[in-house]
Amino acid sequence: MKRAVVLFSGGLDSTACLHWAKKNYDEVIMLTVNYGSNEERVMNRVAEFFSKELGVPLKIVQLDFLEEFSKLRGTTLVGGETPRVSAEELEDENVARETAKSVWVPARNLVLISVAASLLDALGGGDIVVGFNAEEGATFPDNTPEFVERMNEMLKYGAMADVKVVAPLIDLDKKGIAKLLKGLGAKYEYSNSCYMPKDFTEDGKPIHCGECESCVRRHRGLIEAIGEDRTVYAVEPKI
Repeated sequence: MKRAVVLFSGGLDSTACLHWAKKNYDEVIMLTVNYGSNEERVMNRVAEFFSKELGVPLKIVQLDFLEEFSKLRGTTLVGGETPRVSAEELEDENVARETAKSVWVPARNLVLISVAASLLDALGGGDIVVGFNAEEGATFPDNTPEFVERMNEMLKYGAMADVKVVAPLIDLDKKGIAKLLKGLGAKYEYSNSCYMPKDFTEDGKPIHCGECESCVRRHRGLIEAIGEDRTVYAVEPKI
């Protein structure tokens, strides 16, 4: 039996991974990790929506120490104000790098993969499905093929069961991910990419700020890939 734990943060990437895993594994578990991030309440509700929508069990884990360490570092993703950018600014490598530094949570993917590996080790093995992709890999070193390769080398020694990281989106940009979501029939408008989400609509769609890096990447990818974006924004993203 093929088993997968999907690291689910509520955005386009992890939503695509969840739908992909549902089609490719016999058993799928969603794992959402709370660490005091600005979008935590919205993320949890999104996770609950897709858990019910796809009939996939959801496990939410609280990591207080990661919240403490994030505040120690001063990441804007935890209790701060994240940078507002346009699509044009994101093409500037220096701007993209500075934005990435601002929202960096200390060793987050290393920690989250370790949590997922612990769960799978307890269950007898399986794959950790992550939403790493080429677009974010350009500025975040823990979204790269090299990171996945080295994590899998480590897991050969760090788990008794057969556990490995699988990154189905690793060669895709947001446009490619948007196309995949459409092909999988995902209700992407119920996902959340925003670093500073406002609230929910009456029918449960997250209200995105429309001004953070993540909102801009989301909107640009959807428009360029499928010619529409059903996401609700407080402010229309500048692309």
